[in-house]
Amino acid sequence: MADDVKKQPFLARFSWFNKLKGIKHIEIIVVVVLGVIICLIWFADFGSGGGAAAGNTSYTAMSASQYARELETKLNTVLSNINGAGKVTSMVTLESSSELKIASSTEERTNSSTTGNNKTESITVVETPIIIDFGGSKMPLVLMEIMPKVTGVIVVAQGAADVRVRLEMLKAIQALFNVPPGSIEIFVGK
Repeated sequence: MADDVKKQPFLARFSWFNKLKGIKHIEIIVVVVLGVIICLIWFADFGSGGGAAAGNTSYTAMSASQYARELETKLNTVLSNINGAGKVTSMVTLESSSELKIASSTEERTNSSTTGNNKTESITVVETPIIIDFGGSKMPLVLMEIMPKVTGVIVVAQGAADVRVRLEMLKAIQALFNVPPGSIEIFVGK
């Protein structure tokens, strides 16, 4: 009897576990239940002011120079992976700075006045930005940040003397930034 208990897996000793194993598609049911629990915890955390937004007390727009540096870093990584490219440095020029779309509420007021036989109506539309309070600091609610378009790219690469490498770089830049070939210059580096 003691040998039978030792040979059985730990959970198999409990009758409720054996009943659960008998349920068809129990794995799927368990995954769905766990998913629902995780969703409930996630949304409950956001509702209480916690979660991912809890540490974010303000929105800081990315400057054009920061955005250009980020694009240059990513472009350098992509282009340096082209076979034969060697060491790559790049510079990206942008059309303008980023644009913020602010949430606003629109209120329409109609004023009517009648003087004798003349009836005058004026409609006033007032658009007010929606202001939110983050721990005592008030700021407009930002819906989205529209990043500027890339207008030109300069690349300096060690392997740019090879026409095949130069063409592959040109195609990669066009695919990434939708820039015409005339706005892309590729030079041979040291």
